[in-house]
Amino acid sequence: MGIVDKLFGNKQDSTKKEVVDETSQIVNNARNEMKNKVVEKLNINTSQTQEKFLQLTDEILEFLINKLQEINSLEHEIFVRSKSLKNPKEPNQVQLGEKELWAEYKKRRSEITNPISLNQSDEGSRSFGKPTKYEYLSYPDTQVFFIMKSANRAIVEIIYEYGIKKKDQFVLKKEGENWKVDTKKYGFPDETTWYKDVL
Repeated sequence: MGIVDKLFGNKQDSTKKEVVDETSQIVNNARNEMKNKVVEKLNINTSQTQEKFLQLTDEILEFLINKLQEINSLEHEIFVRSKSLKNPKEPNQVQLGEKELWAEYKKRRSEITNPISLNQSDEGSRSFGKPTKYEYLSYPDTQVFFIMKSANRAIVEIIYEYGIKKKDQFVLKKEGENWKVDTKKYGFPDETTWYKDVL
């Protein structure tokens, strides 16, 4: 190490660290701002939530919606890539690279869903398509109902329309310091029955 390095090395390292820290902070701030904007755009109904739990609305919805968007983005990416592999002359034949794409999709989807699920499963990786499963989050008429009546359990119900009106239900429970999805179900607005589903 030269004299200059001995004299100024620590200062240079310190400056680099400050730049890295500042960059990380900017990135984190941008991510948080994006999350906030996502929640702000949603039509959220909290009328069934006790007042003392209203302060948790943004925290829980940001957690859930952000993960659903990650799943949605992955599904869209895989759908586009799958479409590019198709041979118009052999539409029903498995093409080169398709099996590998399915394996990648299953792995990457599990990496998103398993850490946030109380009941881990690979079932959700069985399909992808257009519209994607959670595309409705970008629809202006989508309605979100946030229901919380106890400190460790919250329900998010989402009503949307894909040709016909449907609804999704997510039951979240707190595990330690983190919220996780306990169950996912779907149904129809004019019915009281819920059907078992996967993330």
